[in-house]
Amino acid sequence: MRAMKKKIFSLLMLLFVLSGLTQNNIDSGLDSLLALLKNCGENTLKVDLLNKITLKYWEKESGNRKDSVGFYSDKATKLARRLKYSKGLAEALLNQGKFHIASTHSYAISTPCFLESLSVFVSLDDSLGISKCYLQLGLTSYILQYYEDAIKNFKLSLTYSDNATSNYLMALSYSELEIFPEAKKYFSKSINAYKKRNNQIRLNECYMYLGKLYSKMHQHDSAFYYLNKAIDQLKVKNELSYLSRPYAFVSAVYLQANNIEKAIYYAQLSFNMSSTSSDEISFVEATATLSKAYARKGNFKKAYYYLDLLSTTKDTFFKGSTKQKVADMQSMFDFKRKINDQKISQIKDKEIALQQIQKERILRNSFLIGSALLLLLLIVLYSRYKIKQNANIALEGKNKIISEEKERSENLLLNILPFEVAEELKLKGSADAKLIDEVTVLFTDFKGFTIVSEKLSPKELVKDIHECFSAFDLIMEKHGLEKIKTIGDSYMAAGGLPNPNTTHATDAICAAFEILRFIETGKANKIAMGAPFFEVRIGIHTGPVVAGIVGVKKFAYDIWGDTVNVASRMESGGEEGKVNISETTYDLVKDKFNCTYRGKIQAKNKGMIDMYFVESNFSG
Repeated sequence: MRAMKKKIFSLLMLLFVLSGLTQNNIDSGLDSLLALLKNCGENTLKVDLLNKITLKYWEKESGNRKDSVGFYSDKATKLARRLKYSKGLAEALLNQGKFHIASTHSYAISTPCFLESLSVFVSLDDSLGISKCYLQLGLTSYILQYYEDAIKNFKLSLTYSDNATSNYLMALSYSELEIFPEAKKYFSKSINAYKKRNNQIRLNECYMYLGKLYSKMHQHDSAFYYLNKAIDQLKVKNELSYLSRPYAFVSAVYLQANNIEKAIYYAQLSFNMSSTSSDEISFVEATATLSKAYARKGNFKKAYYYLDLLSTTKDTFFKGSTKQKVADMQSMFDFKRKINDQKISQIKDKEIALQQIQKERILRNSFLIGSALLLLLLIVLYSRYKIKQNANIALEGKNKIISEEKERSENLLLNILPFEVAEELKLKGSADAKLIDEVTVLFTDFKGFTIVSEKLSPKELVKDIHECFSAFDLIMEKHGLEKIKTIGDSYMAAGGLPNPNTTHATDAICAAFEILRFIETGKANKIAMGAPFFEVRIGIHTGPVVAGIVGVKKFAYDIWGDTVNVASRMESGGEEGKVNISETTYDLVKDKFNCTYRGKIQAKNKGMIDMYFVESNFSG
């Protein structure tokens, strides 16, 4: 009887805790829930209790928060499945999907959780649950930068339950797509909702990103108004640790308005704050602004310091520092040009001096001979003519040599730099780094290179690689691609730079097929001779890059960015004799080439990326 009373009391306490906990008593409520869990049987109430504990751990801001969320949501899911308790299962799956995003960024694992939870909520006709699932699916698409899909999911979330979070994320998604009227409409809705709830943190976020939206529209007054509003509110609330992001955004607006000093001031504040926190968005925004601001100010050393820091943060393909010291490079180029001018001047001065000496000698001899020796005078005059003629011929020869050397130097420069970059370098003594919004990067790599190299002498190996890369160079030139570099047995090129165009993706794929044909022909010849042969993998990806000159002694035109990483990942994830492209490139060429979907691949900083083999163009 005492055991029965104890069980009834525990159940009553459980129902009380599940329905009566408040936001202001998180820790004590969690302790009560954990105490009740020890005496709870394997029933649906235990599932609800586990889900409630999961939510309480979400509300905590320290300790083993994420691990505990994963642990209790997993237990709730397993027990709900055993009991066939649909409501509890849907809530547990929703919590488990949120855990996988927050803890491991495993979107391929979280998405099935959200979809199964959605299916259960639909079967229960639970509008609020359905809305929550669509919100999480939209958030996943937003994080992965699939903004159109994000908007579709947020709209569905709002269809089932009007909520401030979906309106806010809709505004952010439209802002990323630069559909400004829709973005402003949803910002207005979310701001009104957060004002009613007195949610100052989210309200400040709306002000920040609304300010950033107006900066994209180059409406500086409105951008400053909302960003300063967010900054002032945070200062009033004494939440100074959250100032890093609005400082970063406002520094970018000052840079747009060409107020360099204020841009540097606020970007430096944000940089210092974000360097000691985990706010990568603020760090990247502030670093980019500092690099551009110092470049406009003419302080190239600092500009390239921050550009290098930005590249290191966003790009892990090239290890170590890629700092570009523009001021040193410009100084070195000016020095070499002055030395060359001095040499030319010395050659001409020497020739003129020789002519003068010859002229004086002739005049002196003529004066000594006298007018009586007419025949001798004629001979001397003839000699003078011949000497002048020879001197002129010699001078023309020297000028020709100088002209040929100058042409040779310019041709050598064009062999290592694109024409536009070389012209800029000659004109200004420096070449500015550029952010190019869309280029297509092509990577090749020989399969089994180490095995083949062991079967060849060094001379034969270099000869074969030289033949392949020389052919690749001609193919790149034919299709309008820029060769970037070779790294061992890898070859890297890019289309759409230094001058952007709209055909770079198609050009890269056409070049890739021509490389495959060249390698296949070489393979057939090698097989006929019984000699080792190369096979090649080719990967292609399209996206933004930073392009510029690296080095101060031997110039090198190079590119940086996540686009390079993903292109390399497309190559390593491909197969020999195939052209493997990313989804981004596929979207640009799908109307021109037959492609076969082949699944996803993990790419650092990008998550899972879809891949396609290009089979042929539609004309065969």
